[in-house]
Amino acid sequence: MLSVRFGSENEWWVSGSVFDRLFDAAIGYGVMPGDLEDWRYVVDANGGMDVNKEKPQDAGRFKDALLESAQRELNSVERTQDNWTYTTSLEKLVKLLGKD
Repeated sequence: MLSVRFGSENEWWVSGSVFDRLFDAAIGYGVMPGDLEDWRYVVDANGGMDVNKEKPQDAGRFKDALLESAQRELNSVERTQDNWTYTTSLEKLVKLLGKD
């Protein structure tokens, strides 16, 4: 499990495979800035990340890329048993970031 924190009250617990799938989607959609693509490895290597410890502009771009990708994935991924963990995790992220 990974812990991605967007502030002291906003922590997203997510499996590594879900995080990687969403990150791949963000790259595929062209919304993850190229200079932040290495953050994937930081999150994976450290078991998570406190995004707010980064530069505010970078933290905002990272958060926005994950949020937009999660919303797009929820609108396009078929809701099957195979995708249950993925879609449930994305719903939690969208709710956590206050844009449901």
